[in-house]
Amino acid sequence: MAKKKVTFEEAMTRLEEIVDRLETEEVPLEDAVKFYKEGLSLSAVCKEKLAAAEGSVVLLQKEAGLWEEIPFEEDEQYGLEK
Repeated sequence: MAKKKVTFEEAMTRLEEIVDRLETEEVPLEDAVKFYKEGLSLSAVCKEKLAAAEGSVVLLQKEAGLWEEIPFEEDEQYGLEK
């Protein structure tokens, strides 16, 4: 049976639940490992969905002629040294 596709919001909510449980409760080691494994999977789902959304935004900006690639420059304002 195929796994249900989860939305970004569902994955984030479950990930927050896992983190909260691991931080606030005494969880047996075996359960903690299961939660950690589930959390890694949920994290990958979130990363994938964010990358897809970012790609869509970039594509829309390019199509609208709004895309300008700006090279990264270190900035003291953000605590980065030049």
